[in-house]
Amino acid sequence: MVAGTTLGMMIANAPAVWFGDQLVKRVPIRVVHRVSALVFAGLGLWAL
Repeated sequence: MVAGTTLGMMIANAPAVWFGDQLVKRVPIRVVHRVSALVFAGLGLWAL
C-alpha cells in the first residue's frame, strides 16, 4: 500500500515539477513569487 501511494504521488508531482521548472526559465522568480502569493491570499479569503 505504501509503494502504491508513493508511486501515485510521484506520478502526480512529476508534471508539476517539470512545469514549474519551465515557468521559472521563462518568467523571473520574483514574478512567480508575487503571483503565487496573490493566488494563495485569494484562496484564503475565499475560504473565509
